Amino acid sequence: MTVCVLAVMAAVAVLVLMATGSEEAEGLSIGTPPPEGVTELVGIGSGEGTSLVELADGSLLLVEYGQRRISTDGGETWSDAEPLSTAGMSGTGILRLNSGALALSASGSDFSATPPAQMWISNDEAETWSDPLPVDCLGLPLWDTMIQLRSGRLLVPSRICYSSGASDLACAPQSRGVWRGEEYGVEGHGHCPEIDIAAVSRSDDLGASWERSDCLMGWFDERGITNGHRGHTSCDEPNVAECADGRVLFMARSQVGRLVYSYSDDEGATWSAVRPTELASSFSPPRLRTIPQTGDLLCVWNQVSAEEIRRGYRRGRLSAAISTDSGRTWGHFKTIEVSEGLADVDRVAPDPEIRWVRGRDNVGQLPDNWAYFHYANVRFAGDKVFLMYLRGSPQLGIAEQNLHKQEHVIRIYPLEWFYE
Repeated sequence: MTVCVLAVMAAVAVLVLMATGSEEAEGLSIGTPPPEGVTELVGIGSGEGTSLVELADGSLLLVEYGQRRISTDGGETWSDAEPLSTAGMSGTGILRLNSGALALSASGSDFSATPPAQMWISNDEAETWSDPLPVDCLGLPLWDTMIQLRSGRLLVPSRICYSSGASDLACAPQSRGVWRGEEYGVEGHGHCPEIDIAAVSRSDDLGASWERSDCLMGWFDERGITNGHRGHTSCDEPNVAECADGRVLFMARSQVGRLVYSYSDDEGATWSAVRPTELASSFSPPRLRTIPQTGDLLCVWNQVSAEEIRRGYRRGRLSAAISTDSGRTWGHFKTIEVSEGLADVDRVAPDPEIRWVRGRDNVGQLPDNWAYFHYANVRFAGDKVFLMYLRGSPQLGIAEQNLHKQEHVIRIYPLEWFYE
């Protein structure tokens, strides 16, 4: 086994795209227009590394790989990007602490990074920052997943990824399709054998010291029973969120056609066995958040059926759902964007049998406006929800490849839209 390096976590320079799209995308009409009353910005932020917080004066601060932007009109327009105040900071997550201070977080560029993650504290609204504090993680966190519980405890979920580099495995080449007369890959590292193990780190002294939970991984059968009859199931790029009932919900991507989850009853110290959710999903990262105004949970993820994954659409639908009962059930399903070739439906039922699923080696002809939408982040400011994600087509790079060439999208929704 060798430790795999995910290009998605690399701190690469961002190619800023204009709101009309890049020259490479000329002639394309990908994705779904935003609903009436929703603002869409393209080219602001860095997609998979962007976070946002409201400052004390009512302005908004956007951070993106060591850069910052300010908006004074609720996110409709933004200042030019400028460096964060401390040289060398590459923060991709910003968090308002219970004390009123700000915490900036960042992870390393690969699984061998030391330390794997860092954080900084600001007591003057991001003007100056503390020295970096190392975060003791298992591997790397997905960006902007550090949270603070009502008690003050900090939690950081992370994972380590092992994949086989054997040249004679049947996973090469990856799943491929024909688009506008040329062959393209449509599936990333999930097409090959891979083990992803997660853990959750906790700190009760604002990052000065950390403890780590035991590892989390799937060990359930085709019915979701935790007996190990189907072997190991990955828990990759996890999120955690505090529930209204006091528990903490862990959610991650896996290869079994569904998101997987676990609960903690003791603020992240110990966790229940990992089980599959009722949310149909490809091997793609979700984003889980607690809605500040209601205490409900919001999940944004790639909701696709097993057959849609096999057809090459593993990230062809970006969806949202809300849980009003601490993650036991989900409702208020919404489709945010959908690719040509998929039905524009709000709810996709998962396959009854829970098993490993991937794209076919050859998915055939892809429609002209085949597209994908992924690596979403969610932040709240007042009654607005800021949804940040990447949008791509074959010309803009496939899946986890060439992220800097994809469109970096910010949509600003009224919170009530997700409850309609």
